[in-house]
Amino acid sequence: MSKRFDNKRLLFILAGLVLVLILTMVFKTNQQRSAIGSKLFDIDTAAVQKIVFIPGKTAGESFEFVKDGSKWTINQGNVTAKPKSNAIGNILSGILEIKPQSLAAVDRSAFQEYELTDSLATRVRLLGKNEKILADVMIGKFTYRQTGSPYQYGGNSIVGTSYVRISGENKIYAVDGFLTLTFSGAFNDWRDNSLLDFKKEDVTRITFNYPADSSFVLEFRNSAWFAGNHPADSLITLNYINSLSNIRGENFMDDFRPDTAPAYQLSIEGNNLTNLSVKCYNLEDQDECVITSGINPETYYKSKRESLFKDLFKPVSYFRKP
Repeated sequence: MSKRFDNKRLLFILAGLVLVLILTMVFKTNQQRSAIGSKLFDIDTAAVQKIVFIPGKTAGESFEFVKDGSKWTINQGNVTAKPKSNAIGNILSGILEIKPQSLAAVDRSAFQEYELTDSLATRVRLLGKNEKILADVMIGKFTYRQTGSPYQYGGNSIVGTSYVRISGENKIYAVDGFLTLTFSGAFNDWRDNSLLDFKKEDVTRITFNYPADSSFVLEFRNSAWFAGNHPADSLITLNYINSLSNIRGENFMDDFRPDTAPAYQLSIEGNNLTNLSVKCYNLEDQDECVITSGINPETYYKSKRESLFKDLFKPVSYFRKP
């Protein structure tokens, strides 16, 4: 009798343990499923006052975007600059649209495989008032695969997957899209590098101020272009103006401060055009110079004489008809 009672009690205990195990597994599964397909972060973007980037080792030092009133700056060390026009919007929408499609791993041992260690991942933190953390995400590995057939109309398309985790947590999520590529890049990659930006059809006059007696004016008058007092080749002139209409600098020179007047300068005038001037300063190395513009006046770029400088500062002979 006692032995039978003990067996029943053991069966009840075993059944209870199995039930607890099943309930635990169901609860964990439901928890994991609830995260899949829903957004990782739900925040008010208007509350974001600072965005901190901590890139992986290969992308350089950390930097941050700081909001002052309605304007944003991008800062690294003692350098403060304008961010690219679409940078903040892309960052905020990118973070808010993180929607896990599957759970890739749940253990720290997978961090290295998915490039989500502190040294490999890009960490992005959104901070609010008083440095309150609104979102903190690690962005790691990116994979892609081709879909479709090259023999079908339109050919192949590429489907990308990025891997992320919330900082301080172990779960690794797979996210559809190119999130890793969107958040890649170092400090200079996020800076506004605009040099000139205008509508080519609005230009009516360009003044070239050069050393010695080589200055001249390129002007549209009497339904034709003139370089100085001589007719200009209209095709060459229009191609040149088109090449200037959306031009970017490349090699930032943050330590440069001019102590002389510019050696070369061009000023663009026309309909609704303002601050369209470009200045060039000589360097001791005669093969190089420093260029800046009116739309981004505190930003300087180093240029070889045979690259950006040559594209901007043309001699009068370049425009004149043979």
